[in-house]
Amino acid sequence: MSRQIMSILVIDDEEEIRTMLSSILADEGYLVETAKNGKDALKNIKNAKFDLALVDIELPDIKGTELLSKLKQAQPKMATVIVTGHPSVENAITSVNNKADGYVLKPINVPTLLETIKKILADKTNSYLEMFAEVERAKSTTPIFKYKTPDHW
Repeated sequence: MSRQIMSILVIDDEEEIRTMLSSILADEGYLVETAKNGKDALKNIKNAKFDLALVDIELPDIKGTELLSKLKQAQPKMATVIVTGHPSVENAITSVNNKADGYVLKPINVPTLLETIKKILADKTNSYLEMFAEVERAKSTTPIFKYKTPDHW
């Protein structure tokens, strides 16, 4: 069975961070696209499907926590991770309320980030596979009424 290549959208206004994350993630086997602001991110997700988005909390045109809901609206199955150099209880709560799947602090600890991404994507894949298994179980346990002629039960 071939392993599916996961795609990640890196959204950060700092070019050095976009470049660094893009390089690290590509080396790990992910397909990576980048966006420098919310507008570019929304344009990217209209043109491609992503498994995960890394979202900087401080973007020039929108707050990362606000962008989360727009991303989830456009691609409900995409996982999202907030990346912030400005941690606060308020940011964490807003991130959770907007359905962030993770929260990573800057400066980025690369092994921690990679482990977070792997765990989130594995959980997402497992829940997807569990859903299919449940459908198959339901097919085998749900009674089907068979009849010979449509006008007689």
